Amino acid sequence: MAEAVVSGVVTRIGDLLVQEGKFLAGVSNQVELLQIELKLMQGLLKDADARQNESELVRQWVAEIRDLAYDADDIIATHAHTVGSRKGGGVQKVLERCSRILDEGITVHQVGSKIEDIMTKISNLKTSFQGYGIRESMIKGGGSSSFNESQREQRQTFSHLEHDVVGFDDDLNKLVEFLLKEGENSRVASICGMGGLGKTTLAKMVYNYREVKQHFDCHAWVYISQQCQRRRVWEEILISLLSKDQRNEIQKLKDAEIVEKLRQVQCEKKCLVILDDIWNIEAWNSVREAFLVRSTGSKILLTSRNKQVCLHVDPRSFLCELQCLNEERSWELLDKIAISWREDCVTKTYMEKFGKEMIGYCGGLPLAITVLGGLLAAKQTQEEWEDVLRHIKSYLHVEQNLRVNKVLALSYNDLPCHLKPCFLYLGHFPEDFEIPTKELIRMWMGEGFVSEIQHNRGREDTMDDVGYRYLRELVQRCMVLVGKMGSLGRIKTCRMHDLMRDFCVSKAQEENFLHITNILSLKRREAQNGKVRRLAIILESNDYYITGIKFSEYPYLRSLLYLLPLPYENNWIQSYSDFKESCFKKFKLVRVLHLESFRKRGRKLSKDIGCLIHLRYLSLKNSNINKVSSSIGNLRCLETLDLRIFSKSRVPNVFKYMKQLKHLYLPWSYRVCCKLELGNLSYLQTLVNVKPKTIQIPTWFKFNLLRVLKVRNKKGAQDAIQMLISRCPLIEKLHLYKHLKKLPEAHQFSPNLAKLTLSGTKLEEDPMETLEKLPNLKILCFRHAMEKTSRHTYVGCATFNGKNMVCSERGFPLLQSLLLSNLYELEEWRVEEGAMPSLCRLEIEFCCQLKMVPDGLRFITTLQQLEIKKMSKSFKDRLNEGGPDFDKVKHVPSLVFQRCDY
Repeated sequence: MAEAVVSGVVTRIGDLLVQEGKFLAGVSNQVELLQIELKLMQGLLKDADARQNESELVRQWVAEIRDLAYDADDIIATHAHTVGSRKGGGVQKVLERCSRILDEGITVHQVGSKIEDIMTKISNLKTSFQGYGIRESMIKGGGSSSFNESQREQRQTFSHLEHDVVGFDDDLNKLVEFLLKEGENSRVASICGMGGLGKTTLAKMVYNYREVKQHFDCHAWVYISQQCQRRRVWEEILISLLSKDQRNEIQKLKDAEIVEKLRQVQCEKKCLVILDDIWNIEAWNSVREAFLVRSTGSKILLTSRNKQVCLHVDPRSFLCELQCLNEERSWELLDKIAISWREDCVTKTYMEKFGKEMIGYCGGLPLAITVLGGLLAAKQTQEEWEDVLRHIKSYLHVEQNLRVNKVLALSYNDLPCHLKPCFLYLGHFPEDFEIPTKELIRMWMGEGFVSEIQHNRGREDTMDDVGYRYLRELVQRCMVLVGKMGSLGRIKTCRMHDLMRDFCVSKAQEENFLHITNILSLKRREAQNGKVRRLAIILESNDYYITGIKFSEYPYLRSLLYLLPLPYENNWIQSYSDFKESCFKKFKLVRVLHLESFRKRGRKLSKDIGCLIHLRYLSLKNSNINKVSSSIGNLRCLETLDLRIFSKSRVPNVFKYMKQLKHLYLPWSYRVCCKLELGNLSYLQTLVNVKPKTIQIPTWFKFNLLRVLKVRNKKGAQDAIQMLISRCPLIEKLHLYKHLKKLPEAHQFSPNLAKLTLSGTKLEEDPMETLEKLPNLKILCFRHAMEKTSRHTYVGCATFNGKNMVCSERGFPLLQSLLLSNLYELEEWRVEEGAMPSLCRLEIEFCCQLKMVPDGLRFITTLQQLEIKKMSKSFKDRLNEGGPDFDKVKHVPSLVFQRCDY
């Protein structure tokens, strides 16, 4: 890990020398010499990192060089920024205050002395390493064993663990048969077994099984995990079984009311509830009250590592007890992941020989085999496979858990140095947390983990694209699991297997990479050795106060993450934190500040936020802040700013100073004193919740890098919307929200547009006539929106007010997915033969006047999935086998109905 830290610092110093060398005047020679010294040390660290277990002394030396590299990074970046800010002018008074707070030694002499002191220490450590026999390794640009492009293409279909599974066929069939049977005495099925056997994987296969989806009216999946929070579990289940639209009402219910609602819906409808990862009997006892219902078509599927939990829930339950894979199944799994997809028969021969020897060290545990397979999939030569075999032999242990941990360690040690900090950063997040990949990648960027060098290799790629490649490689190595997929086929959320996360956290703490603080650790007053660079505050009990944290103890923080152990889309907690305003002054080196779902008394963002001059990433999403200080204009390094806060907020006109800004998320609703000047934001790639009438851009200016745009419109802003869209020539995702009435002409949209979402636009003319001409449109969504009519009253706002829609021949050439939701007035939809030739997925929801699906669906042979939600029973009956519309859809493999009972 020290190698990765030093490598990152070498790269950042090089960038500073090139981009901001003028701000290093007087110390540039020392900075260049320091970079050379670090490069020389980098050559020794690969061997030193691998030999830390040999000697406590080596471990201390490695930790020391890691801290020296961080110190050098902090000193040089602070000096360059401070000098650059002074020369910039405009916010002189605030910057003078910042420089007093920073206490970093601002004279050239002081900075030079600190750099020379660091160089002396590095030189002494280098001598110590060489005296111990640490060998120098050649430094290669790409790190170790990254996939080459041809291998990437061959493995493109492999995405995550659930795609490469073996040995589940019998268990899957038995579970499905049990769930589909009516009139069973027991309505509980259980999957039990030790960690890493694939309990969650099997449960997901059952949950997504076509017949299961069709049999049950509604479905819910909830992770229980070690910290079982009863209220959260109940809320998540009820929201899933009813509707996300009822989230606010559900969260206002008392415990007794929510239990009654859960019982009621399980009696009235056929519900399937998955309770994943129940650790102990106490966890089940805390939530069982909601499932005490008599004879019903609803069923429960739970997973647990403890067989006694399953028997306690219901002794008559259908129990599926997973076992380790035998040698034949183990080989089948390893072969699928690492060998079968290769083309060279000679290569396959020696890989089979070594592979069959290696699987014996995995003990039949699917997780261990999968991780080993991910490691071997990146190896191309016989020498590389022999090297893995040599290492795995040295990890032979009798105990299964030790054996698995060594396999996980083997994969971590094999990571290229640029991926090691990216992997360890995942340790910030709680168990079973669905990690949003966009936010994760942007945190990596804020920390400097995403290489500018690799970015420059791809002319069209953004830094986000490079970060996404990093994530994909961690997935391909089976170290990260895919959660949800986005509509355009990119990974939307990810998570870690429990055992992998345990290893990640253990390794991160061993390397002093990360410190995790929760209520329990505060009560125990756990000690932390060395300088804490990253802090995760995880709220894991019903006490949602940040209590007892002394931020003065963390002066070297680079990342501060405030996290709730809830699913990403359900971060609603109504309690407050005693996060003191003055603490911002203590975070003088912080680069990533993640305060999502943060509740603060007073609801003001302190002006001291402007002191965080190194900040690259700031998220206040879902917080209760209602006033943003104008001092954020001082954050000239900021790349990501997320202000999607609940309250209507005043937004200051300061974005013009943030010239590095790439991703800007404005509040859901905001007001301005004067128009927001955005003409300096030439690097902007994401602009969300913008109201066109509140911004000002020069007539010549275009957002040439903008890919994602979400426009929230007010009445009478038609021209402003068209003007904004015309300034974004490369838009890929566009969301138009509210009061449009008429679409821009087809030629005014970007030819790159791949996803278009329309919400509450009140269109008066058939939109298909325009939209079917967009050459690269793949996803089209007509979504529901709510409109406020009085202080406490909201009504549905239609997207299209017309009665007829027509999709013409040769229209929508690349469209793959179409959603028609809440089109209240739509009576007839016509699809001509030859329209939508690429359509794979169609969803029709709550179009209450629509009597039947179009006859033209019979011509769309590519259609794989048709979902009908909240439609009338008569509409559903027409599509069922024997109904008058069955012939139109009988070729569709998956036809799913949900809540079609009115």
